[in-house]
Amino acid sequence: MSNGDVEVTGNDLLVMIIRYLLCLVFPPLAVFDKGCGTMLLVFLFTLFGWLPGTILAFLICLKDRNYFRKS
Repeated sequence: MSNGDVEVTGNDLLVMIIRYLLCLVFPPLAVFDKGCGTMLLVFLFTLFGWLPGTILAFLICLKDRNYFRKS
């Protein structure tokens, strides 16, 4: 049983910071490892405007923040 504590190493924190910076600079690159469909969707949203693509990329990356939680 885990007590809900999350252990985040320095390397994990650096990857998270880089990913959020990529969400601001070039949103499709931030979701590159999520699959081709997700990257294409973010790219299409970015074509409609920088802000919609950025918001979608942030939402996808925030959804993935449970990556550090232990099962």
